[in-house]
Amino acid sequence: MRLKGREVKAFLEALEAAERYKPFQVAKRNVLRRYGLQGTRLDRLLTALLYKMYRIQGILDRIAEEAAGVHVSKLPAFLRQATRLAAFLALYDEAGDEELAEQLVDAMARLAATRFGEANGERLKLLYKRLRRGSWRPSSELELEMRLLLPRLLVERLRKLLGGMEEVERFAEAVNNPRPTYGLRVNTLKATVDEVLDELAKLGVHAEPSHRVPNHVRYRPGLPYDKLSLLREGKVVPQDEASAAVGYILSPAAGERVADLCAAPGGKTTHIAELQRNTGQVAALEIYPDRMGRLVDLAQRTGTLASIVPVLGDAIRASRLLRPVMDKVLLDPPCSSTGAIARHPEARWRLTEATLAKLARRQHQMLTEAIRITKPGGRILYTVCSVMPEEGEHVIQRALEEQKVRLVPLQGPYSPSPLLPGTMRAWPHRHGTTGFFYALLEKVS
Repeated sequence: MRLKGREVKAFLEALEAAERYKPFQVAKRNVLRRYGLQGTRLDRLLTALLYKMYRIQGILDRIAEEAAGVHVSKLPAFLRQATRLAAFLALYDEAGDEELAEQLVDAMARLAATRFGEANGERLKLLYKRLRRGSWRPSSELELEMRLLLPRLLVERLRKLLGGMEEVERFAEAVNNPRPTYGLRVNTLKATVDEVLDELAKLGVHAEPSHRVPNHVRYRPGLPYDKLSLLREGKVVPQDEASAAVGYILSPAAGERVADLCAAPGGKTTHIAELQRNTGQVAALEIYPDRMGRLVDLAQRTGTLASIVPVLGDAIRASRLLRPVMDKVLLDPPCSSTGAIARHPEARWRLTEATLAKLARRQHQMLTEAIRITKPGGRILYTVCSVMPEEGEHVIQRALEEQKVRLVPLQGPYSPSPLLPGTMRAWPHRHGTTGFFYALLEKVS
């Protein structure tokens, strides 16, 4: 396969844009749309390359450091991506298209030399040639990461949580391979599970109801979203099973006042309103206006906007924005997303001890605010799509020690946490879902 000059230019621009702007899928689409190349063979090639690169991004960075002494994180965005791609094409190019690989490396080297000096262009070509010749061998630590496609920090935490390397390897296999099923939550204000299954069958999509979470449907990849009237009409909401379980665990009753403190894009917020049949009041707190706009759009489609009160603000200041009268509070704060690395492959390589400590501090502050706005006897559900104890069990243990709350034991539908009895975890390799942590607290009078 050979790319034309204009295609190579678009490829390199998209490669750099994917590093500068997140999510990388959107950045890539914007560049290719501008060149009129969206949906073409180049789009398919670039999409495949980016997903594979981001899945092993940390490994590519370590390879460049070990093999050529290049500290990738300190390079400008284009050189970061070019270095990673040179290493990837040399070691991981499953297609085996050496002619295309050399074309891309030559193009990257020329652009690097023009923008950042001749030495940078030469460095890219030398890295590619050295790795292609097989004259470099990884250290034992890097060899483990290359085998599991997981950073060592994550492997260490998983080994303690899961009880050994055998299950860690099962986890790695689950998050590194295409997911067998995806999820839709059926909006019972507008449809039934049977209606949704019938409509999916007409589209030739294999789907079945979840046996763990009510009114949830699992389907195999290949759903034609552009033809799915169910989605446009708000009869279904794209939602992973572990995420759809949240509403049932919180169990909002009719007429209750509920707050969702990190509400956008609104899947859980609209589910709470749906479960209440629009009889309660759901305060949806969100800090970003554009994300709040997405929440309002979803609420309109699902017919739940009548009971949702959008509140623009930061969950870390919730007690300044909401009165302490809430019967139920949901807190699903920003986290490391280590439970969702099948969907966000680059998230695993952002993981550091410092990052975890910073996230845990904010999660603790937000949970403290959630407790403040809950009335005595009310309940707080804390969830994160993370497999790190620092963001789950440790946050809850600290709250139990410092706040007037007690733990309400959870009995399923997923596995009990081995670190904190009464809390629960969903696992990609055990349950075929996003990795989730759940803890239900009750405020003591």
